[in-house]
Amino acid sequence: MKKIILFTLIISSIGVNAQSLIPTKFGIKVGLNMANLDIIPSDGVVPTENSTQMGIAAGICVHIPLSDKWYINPEVLYSQKGASFNYDFTHDYEVDQRSEYKTTNNLVLSYVELNPTFSFKASDKIALNFGPSVSFLISEAYSNNKELTDQGEVDSLLLVGFYESSALDVGLNIGISYFITERLVVNTRIYTGLMEAGEIHQPYPEDLDNSGNQIVPNAEYAVKNRAVVFSLSYLF
Repeated sequence: MKKIILFTLIISSIGVNAQSLIPTKFGIKVGLNMANLDIIPSDGVVPTENSTQMGIAAGICVHIPLSDKWYINPEVLYSQKGASFNYDFTHDYEVDQRSEYKTTNNLVLSYVELNPTFSFKASDKIALNFGPSVSFLISEAYSNNKELTDQGEVDSLLLVGFYESSALDVGLNIGISYFITERLVVNTRIYTGLMEAGEIHQPYPEDLDNSGNQIVPNAEYAVKNRAVVFSLSYLF
């Protein structure tokens, strides 16, 4: 919360000191994330089959002129990211036994997202946008279901997989805005995550210690967020 307050004070200071006759405008933004994950498998692990997941992107924005052509458009958004994905894997036991599994997974990550976006007004109607993005994780929901497809002599499922998250996500936004009117703006942007948002683990029975406690295994997959975002802004 302190970081969000500091961010708001900084953008307000920029607006006060901007040397332009064009007024600073505040606004609201609502949109839709077409989110997905860049899932990076460990050595020897099969790639996943991903599906796009829809999420909400909504919050407040500020339209601050730096000159007649350049603007800074800071925004604070609630943003949902993640994806649905499937993968198959084989587990070999110590006693010459093998089981084959098919998994279905769904991951929803909710963030408070800070976007200090820079804009170049290419025309009266079109603006080109780019800038960094910093997101703070506020909640996550991960489901992992296994289906035994070829059990051999073993009829027990392995332990449930889990997701280990990172509290921070940093990325880059590139997009375009179309001014329907001076106050009503349609936006689209592409978000690319630059750091790992978390790791997916597939624990095995061997990953329990002598007391039955879970030992965190090596990650099968590392994930990065990516999304195409469509939104509508109204400036006051």
